[in-house]
Amino acid sequence: MTINYTRISAFVFLLIFLIYSYLAGEIRVFAFDENADFNARTFPKLISYLGILVSLLTLVLSKNEKEDMGQYEWVSVIILFALVFSYGLLIKTIGFFVSTNLFLVISYLYLGVRSYKVIIFSSFPVVAGLQFMLHGLLDVYIRDPFLQFLGVIS
Repeated sequence: MTINYTRISAFVFLLIFLIYSYLAGEIRVFAFDENADFNARTFPKLISYLGILVSLLTLVLSKNEKEDMGQYEWVSVIILFALVFSYGLLIKTIGFFVSTNLFLVISYLYLGVRSYKVIIFSSFPVVAGLQFMLHGLLDVYIRDPFLQFLGVIS
């Protein structure tokens, strides 16, 4: 097994997901939610297990080839990372609905999607449906000043 950039990145992601799995187990859950099918730990644990599985599979099954680092578009990666970072900062101030839609629209435009129908129908209804599932069906409260201002949520 040779060491290449794919295996190095898979190993780094494996370490990150192992730490994330440990931290997800530390999430506090109300006493009445401890034995519930879905609680605050459920989704983070699922993400961590899937991340560990994909990282291990990538680590073991990647090809033994020398990789050229020039083939990657590092500027795009850094810009998308900056978008994700700013999304994380904005979600608490302007709320889930507006910040998620803004993030998706800017990301789609940056990645080259030019059809406004595709951009609108793959961001606004998806975010609205996710907001409804979280807030309306699962009773997961997500602070959203915009929807509170409109009177959609209390």
